[in-house]
Amino acid sequence: MMNILIIDEGSPGHLSQSLGVVSVLEEEGVDCSVEIIRFRYRLKGVFRPLMRFVMNSLPARLYTRLLPMCGELDERLITRTPDVIISSGGKSIFASYVLKHCYQCKSIFVGIPDPYPDRWFDLIVSPVKKPFSVPYVVTEMIPNSMTPEVIKRDGAEYWRGRDMPKRIWALFIGGNSKSHHYTEEEWDALLIHMVTLSQTYGIKWLVTTSRRTPLSVEERLATMSRSDVIEELVLYNREPKKVLKPFLYAAEHIFVTQDSLTMASEAYNSQKPVILLTPMSLKIKKGSDFEKVVDTFSSLPGVNKVPMVKLNTCLPRHAQKSDRPEREWGRRLKEILLTSNAL
Repeated sequence: MMNILIIDEGSPGHLSQSLGVVSVLEEEGVDCSVEIIRFRYRLKGVFRPLMRFVMNSLPARLYTRLLPMCGELDERLITRTPDVIISSGGKSIFASYVLKHCYQCKSIFVGIPDPYPDRWFDLIVSPVKKPFSVPYVVTEMIPNSMTPEVIKRDGAEYWRGRDMPKRIWALFIGGNSKSHHYTEEEWDALLIHMVTLSQTYGIKWLVTTSRRTPLSVEERLATMSRSDVIEELVLYNREPKKVLKPFLYAAEHIFVTQDSLTMASEAYNSQKPVILLTPMSLKIKKGSDFEKVVDTFSSLPGVNKVPMVKLNTCLPRHAQKSDRPEREWGRRLKEILLTSNAL
């Protein structure tokens, strides 16, 4: 039995990535016992470089005194001594580093830890290849616990007792982020092209929005839901509902706004064709890690990318299961954890 402690820093996406690593280990036959503890990060940005310097300079026995300066963590909720700590997201790093020394255990970071030293961790699970100074595995996508089997189980339960719609496409809508900005023109185009594609291919849509989706877009979608275009609509900012798996189960094709790479990665694991919708305005630094993540994902088999304003020109392609590589990084992860001296 491997005791795993996951640090949740408040982001559903980051928690999903950590759980995805556990899921892959379990697929590889590792018996995992998981605890999740919430870390409420509150250190202001101006003090973070100073805290990194202090933790690099002081003896490890003093780290526990520094952690309350970074955020709130109730260690009394940890009932078992962890063998491995898994965390994702920059706000979790100080807590992971301190607890690693407290429990004398190993730690895994899911993502790219820059600007923090990668040597603060024993293993990096990264979506792209980089010259890390510690052992690492490359996933080529955002880790998650979605599998065709899970989708089939939960999807079949969701649609049980009613006729599952035929000729259905799914649309997962995000919104503006630091790197992605959608204009009103692009939102207009999205809604218009949904109608065009519905009429052209004789399909209906399963649609869910997210916390970043503009309220104005949700209002217009709500109006469209009374037409023959949308089969089912979930508006996150009005009444959130967990429909990702049942929508993936029912859909022939999945469309995802590119700002939501976590949802896109979950859609990819459904082994259905995935179409990324991109804005005209992208603020991605050339040569950055994030650019590598976006480019790597969009080049995967079965993934297509189209500007949102040209959605009506999209010709969805069917992707065969054989097109999709197995999650080979899971075997590498297990090997490092169980047979390598690195952990």
